[in-house]
Amino acid sequence: MFPVIPALVSPSVVQEPVKANWKLANRFTSEILTPFVPSTTLTPGWINKSDTFWYLWRDDTGRKFWKVDAKAKKKSLLFDSTKMAALLSELTQKPYDSTNLPFTTVTFDEKDANRMFFSVSEATTPPAPPKTTRYEYDLTKEMLKVAPKVGTATPDTEARDFRNFSPDKKVFVYAMAHNLYYVEVKEGKEQPPIQLTKDGEKDYSFGSREGGFGGGGGGTRRRQQGEGVAPPPPPTVELRVRASVTWSKDSKRFYVSRFDSRNVKELFLVNVLSEPRPTLMSYKYAMPGEPGVGQQELFAFSPATKTLDKLPIVKYKDQQVRNVHFQDTTSEALRFVRRDRLQRHAELCEINLSTKAVTPLLAEAVENAFLEIQEVKYIKPGGDFLWFSERTGWGHYYLYANDGKLKNAVTSGPFRVAQITEVDEKKEQLWFVAQGREAGENPYYQHLYRTGLDGKSSSLALINSGEAEYTSSVSPSKDFVVDVASRPDLAPKAVLRDRDGKVILDLEETKLERLLELGWRMPERFTVKAADGVNDLYGNLWRPTDFDPKKKYPIIAYVYPGPQTESVNSGFSVSANNARLAQLGFVVIQIGNRGGNPARSNAYHSFGYYNLRDYGLADKKAGIEQLAARFPWVDIEKVGIFGHSGGGFMTGAALLMPPYNEFFKVGVSSAGNHDNNIYNSNWSEQHHGLKEVPVLDKDGKPTGETKFEIKVPTNAELAGNLKGKLLLVHGDMDNNVHPGNTIRLVNALIKAGKRFDFMLLPGQDHSFGTMNGYFNQMMMEYFAEHLLGDYQRGNAELKAK
Repeated sequence: MFPVIPALVSPSVVQEPVKANWKLANRFTSEILTPFVPSTTLTPGWINKSDTFWYLWRDDTGRKFWKVDAKAKKKSLLFDSTKMAALLSELTQKPYDSTNLPFTTVTFDEKDANRMFFSVSEATTPPAPPKTTRYEYDLTKEMLKVAPKVGTATPDTEARDFRNFSPDKKVFVYAMAHNLYYVEVKEGKEQPPIQLTKDGEKDYSFGSREGGFGGGGGGTRRRQQGEGVAPPPPPTVELRVRASVTWSKDSKRFYVSRFDSRNVKELFLVNVLSEPRPTLMSYKYAMPGEPGVGQQELFAFSPATKTLDKLPIVKYKDQQVRNVHFQDTTSEALRFVRRDRLQRHAELCEINLSTKAVTPLLAEAVENAFLEIQEVKYIKPGGDFLWFSERTGWGHYYLYANDGKLKNAVTSGPFRVAQITEVDEKKEQLWFVAQGREAGENPYYQHLYRTGLDGKSSSLALINSGEAEYTSSVSPSKDFVVDVASRPDLAPKAVLRDRDGKVILDLEETKLERLLELGWRMPERFTVKAADGVNDLYGNLWRPTDFDPKKKYPIIAYVYPGPQTESVNSGFSVSANNARLAQLGFVVIQIGNRGGNPARSNAYHSFGYYNLRDYGLADKKAGIEQLAARFPWVDIEKVGIFGHSGGGFMTGAALLMPPYNEFFKVGVSSAGNHDNNIYNSNWSEQHHGLKEVPVLDKDGKPTGETKFEIKVPTNAELAGNLKGKLLLVHGDMDNNVHPGNTIRLVNALIKAGKRFDFMLLPGQDHSFGTMNGYFNQMMMEYFAEHLLGDYQRGNAELKAK
């Protein structure tokens, strides 16, 4: 069962005026806490596919590199840090500290595991890039030297890596001026290039030094205008660049994607901080429902004719193509997954590259929900494969024969399989991570499992039992597992297990004594019911360090509604912002909501489909009301809410949407996508839901063509409902959530005659960059003023840290 926070009941709960405790809060800044935060994660680096691994761990004695021989159950230092610091100091003539060596990652020679490599970067005078030196260390002889340079870029070689070589190194491909070129290498000499395409141009490109997509996934192009008197002249010679082609293992063919974004409209931002005058930045940005979205094309190289063939793979209008791959055994066919723009229908297909015939192997479909697709995983080359599906309402893996015929479900039941960790071809076993299977636990906790590919439940084994979030790494032999267990209220602990889950060696445990001495405390977990009274919601709660159960505390919820993720931590984290905000005199919580997390059933995940504005607010309100009923020190009359991006959108809706605008009294909304009709097409269409409808002629009769429609309810439509105190903040150079999202809401609030607060952060993108600290201080002051009555704006100074 879930532990509940004990209700601290007092015979008489006294309501007293509370002033913000800035002295206490300012002991919890990131700058103060970070030096005392030890390692909280451990990532094993398996050495040369053996069962020996290294890892880095930091505690109050400094950073150390460790080596573990899993078979021998032995842990030792990878090298002597004091000696390494001395050797590095002597070699570079610069002093280095053994407790904080200037590197965090090491690699090993593939043939000799005693030869270790690492890189050290040194700052240089801008605009020169940092200088990086690669070192080689002999672990046996304890000797350090500068390593030979590998693949060094020089003007003569044009950085060398523009050549995308076939596995046999006999040919390579590159891009230049948006087109693709093919070069054979005979007796070590490059032959004259063969130009494979001639129609490339900007926004319809295989790659170019001047920009374009280069076979990528439809990235953002930016253009600055107005700098100086005239734009700089174009380069006289177009340089070659690496093309994003993928070769078959037999070196006979390759495939490449090209994205046509010529019909995608541009969006604009003005950088008012540019000198000597503001500049215009433009970038391609498709919005929900627009006809002008990027179109993906797939090409394959024909070795017989030495041509690049465009493949006839289109089935759906504005379709997306993913998971394109050759099977290891042949280059005669190519496989891919195509999904419609609605993102509710998909097919795994195979195309014969000689005949160009497309054969659908399997199909997936869902209505009123988003269809999740994962990559195909083959058991062995040319053999059976694993396919992810939520067809039963829960995410599971299914075993298919290579021709697409279903053999059996590998996993099943009311839980969600999140990802494949390993496939053991010899033992015919699947190692996977799943959530929600263990009774009485938070369903978001990840566990590692192993099962047979035959799908028999008797073969299912839980590798890491215990109520915690686990991150796991399986050794190359699959005989050992490195595990790190944690919870919001449980310090991380790393162990080495055998293949059946037995702990054979304790590795590390995060020590929190120094943090606790500073007054930092872990959050407390809680569970409440959703507004339906059935679904459990999970959350974390922070109290001030000087908590007094005789007082009443305003409660503030940090929110992100999902649906692709949620703002509730399931693992350990030294969260500075929530803990610091609580010290002012608040109870601060994270709390989930239906539709907010994809790690449960598809029905739970899709709760907000076709309602991407206020679907999570009923659960937030119901959960806070339950906490107030459970704990007399929660002041239900003083409820705050804040969030960033989607959380900013939800915060705005909470202050505007009846009846929640009566419940939430104060909100701080940062970088909110308040109008998802001008947010990016993919996210809005995926999570709100898109409709494909027939095009009608002037007489109202179908023409045989279709168009896409979407209308996401906006916060601006609710501007007249504002009742509480609302602070809106946005960066004016945000090319993720365009500042127009917030400015449209500002416009509507002004027209509605509403009082609110608004801050535009100049030159800042979606993360607020260097102004994030300023924003956090402003947010804390806002809650102190309007929930505690501790007015801060008597002068121009922010509350001193």
